[in-house]
Amino acid sequence: MSKLISKDRAIFMALFFLCGSVILCAGLMVWFLMMIGAATISPVAANIITGLFLVFASSVTLFSVIFAYTALTGKDLNMVKGLRRVATRLTLPFMLRVAKTAGMDRDRLVRAFVNINNDMVRGIIKRRQVRKLLILLPHCIQLYGCDLKLTKDISRCTGCGGCDVKDLVNIADRYNISINIATGGTVARKIVKDTRPDLILAVACERDLLSGIQDTYPLPVLGFCNERPNGECTSTRIDTRLIEEEIKSIYNFKEAI
Repeated sequence: MSKLISKDRAIFMALFFLCGSVILCAGLMVWFLMMIGAATISPVAANIITGLFLVFASSVTLFSVIFAYTALTGKDLNMVKGLRRVATRLTLPFMLRVAKTAGMDRDRLVRAFVNINNDMVRGIIKRRQVRKLLILLPHCIQLYGCDLKLTKDISRCTGCGGCDVKDLVNIADRYNISINIATGGTVARKIVKDTRPDLILAVACERDLLSGIQDTYPLPVLGFCNERPNGECTSTRIDTRLIEEEIKSIYNFKEAI
């Protein structure tokens, strides 16, 4: 294992296996109840039900093993695309419901999932050429009280240095990459539709990152959770070095095309 497992990821995986066990136990209970009735009808019906349960149990186990391998090692088994679909559409929503019932921190679980998603996306882009990259930012990253309207044209930033927009615009210019600010999900979807990128580098809070990853599937998204030293949706920050290092990694330390 090439890296230490963070505490957030360890908690996420513990909940993941707990949910998987609950699903298997529920399936086993359904199988048992159906077998009681099927046994009185026909041995063939009982065999079919048993076969269906074995397929279900095998699928859940296989998915769990592949997902755990990716989550714990940051590597993939060339099955990432389908894995992301199941994880994003089915597994995570179920886990978040269980977490809410148990009183667990939702943002902490989402952060762990975003990091796992990033590992899966990095596995995808290793096998394809990224021709068009989009950096998508939340409107709250702009300095609160700034008079400039950057949501329609981020190039209007004067570079005062009061927020991270200046550095992010410079990074986008340096690597010839599209960069936009979105005021919400509807605007973000329109930007993606108009830009048609191969890959998105998205900065947002945990809630918006999760909905963005779900809304844009199967388009790969690398997510970066923002920092909120001034509270929710007010002059949020991001370590711009992480963004630039990710871009360098995507293009193998060469200038973007």
